[in-house]
Amino acid sequence: MAATKTEAPRQIAFSELCNFTKKQREATRVADRHKYTLYGGSRGPGKSYWLRWYCVYRLLRWAAVGHKRVRVGLFCEDYPSLKDRQISKLAELPNWLGDVRSTKTDGQGFFLRPQYGDGAILLRNLDDSTKYQSVEFAGIAIDELTKNPELIFDTLRGSLRWPGISDPFFVGATNPNGRYFKWVRQLWVERFFPDHLKPIADEFAYVKALPADNPYLDESYWQMLNTLTRRLRDAWRDGDWYVAVQGLVYDDFTEDNITEDEPDLDRPFELGIDDGYIDARAVLFIQRQPSQVLVFDELYQTKRLEEETIRAILRKSFETTVRLKWTSEGRRGIGERKSPLQEDDWPDETGKMGLAELAVTLRKLGVPLPELAAVSHEAAALRRRLRQADIPARNWLIKKAGGRRSTRLAAIDEVRALVRDGKGQRPLQVNRRCRNLLDEVMSGYRLKEGPDGYEDKPEDGNDHAANALEFWTWLRGRRL
Repeated sequence: MAATKTEAPRQIAFSELCNFTKKQREATRVADRHKYTLYGGSRGPGKSYWLRWYCVYRLLRWAAVGHKRVRVGLFCEDYPSLKDRQISKLAELPNWLGDVRSTKTDGQGFFLRPQYGDGAILLRNLDDSTKYQSVEFAGIAIDELTKNPELIFDTLRGSLRWPGISDPFFVGATNPNGRYFKWVRQLWVERFFPDHLKPIADEFAYVKALPADNPYLDESYWQMLNTLTRRLRDAWRDGDWYVAVQGLVYDDFTEDNITEDEPDLDRPFELGIDDGYIDARAVLFIQRQPSQVLVFDELYQTKRLEEETIRAILRKSFETTVRLKWTSEGRRGIGERKSPLQEDDWPDETGKMGLAELAVTLRKLGVPLPELAAVSHEAAALRRRLRQADIPARNWLIKKAGGRRSTRLAAIDEVRALVRDGKGQRPLQVNRRCRNLLDEVMSGYRLKEGPDGYEDKPEDGNDHAANALEFWTWLRGRRL
C-alpha cells in the first residue's frame, strides 16, 4: 500500500521510503561499518538529503532492537544554514513518521512517533561548539563539514556516546572548498592522521560522490556546473580537493600529482635543500626516473645544526632501504649485503660516529646514499658538511638565468612545467608522506597580491620545501 504524507502505510520498506541513489546506498553501507564517514566532496550528489535520512535510518534500526528515545544531532555551521538545508527539508518528511517541533527538554528537532522508537534528530548550529561538551548523542551528522574548524570535530567527538549503544556514528557531508577544507582533506581523503588519531585510523572512511551520481539533477543544474570558472568547476563538479585556494604559485598542482610510488633503489636519488635554522631547513629526497620526477620523502627541521640534519639524511636513507626491503646484490659500487636490512642494523645507536665514518659504514651495509644535493646559495657550511659525509653538494645558483631574468622565477617556471607539461602530462609526482611540501604547494605557497590582482612573484614565508624543489629542478631536473 502506498503511503501518503499523513497516513501511515500498512508496510513499507525503508529503501522505498528514503529512495536512496546507488551512491547513497554505498555511503550507508560504509557508514554502517565505520565510526567516522565522510560523504560527497562535490556539489549535487544529494549530501544533505543523505545525512538526514541516514539519521532516520539509524534511529529506526536502534528502535528495532529495543533502544527507545535515542538522540542524534544534526549540525550546520549557523542557524540560517541549518534552517535552509535541514529544518525546512525535515518538515517535508511523512507526518506519520514524525514531525519537526521544539520541546523544553530537547529543543528543536525531528521527533519520530512513539511506535517508531520515539527517537529524535536534534537540530543544532555550531556557532559555539563548547555548549555541547556535556551533551550526549548516539550519532552526530555535520552538513558542510569543511565550513567548520577541526576543533569542532574534536569537541563533538567527546559527546559521541549513548547508554546501551555500542555503535555510535559520526557522518559528515561537504563540498571540497570550504574555509576549513584542509583538515578534512587530510583525515578522510589523504588519510594523514596525527598521532592521537592513528590508533583509530581504520574507523575513518570517505565515499566520494559526484553530481553524476545523482540521476535527479536537471539540465539547468548541469549548465550551472559546466559554466563555472575552472577552479570552481574542478571543485564542485569534479570533486577536486586541491583547487580550493586562489593565488597559489603552483595552481595546476592537483591530486593527479600525488602518488604512493616508492623510489627504485637500483637508480640514484638526490636531494634538494633550502637551508635554515630559525626558519625551517627543508630537505627533499628526489629521484629522476625515465618518465617522471618522484619526490619520495622529506625532512623539515628547525633549530638543527648542519651535522644533525646530515645525520638525519643518512638515517632517512637507511630507513628507506629497510622499508623497501631492498638488497644490494648485483649493484656495483656498494656493499655486498644479500639479505634485507632490519631496523636494529642501524650502526650508530650512540650517535658518536663521525659523518664520514657513518657514510662509509652505511655504504658497506648496502644502503644507497644521495648522489648529489642542490643546496641554497648561502649555505656554504652545509655544503661543506655534506661533502664530509660523501654527498656531493652544489650551489643551486651555480648557473643563473640569462639576461635580466630572475633565476628564482625561471626555476618556478621549470617546476610548473613538471607539475603539468604542454601535453597535459604530470611528470612531477609527490609521495603522500611529504606533508610539508604538499601543504605548501596546495595551500601556503602563494603569489603576491597587488592592486591589479596576483603578481607572478611569490610571497616570502611558507615556501621552504617548495624552494628546495625549485633548487633541485633548476640544477638537475630541467630536462626530463
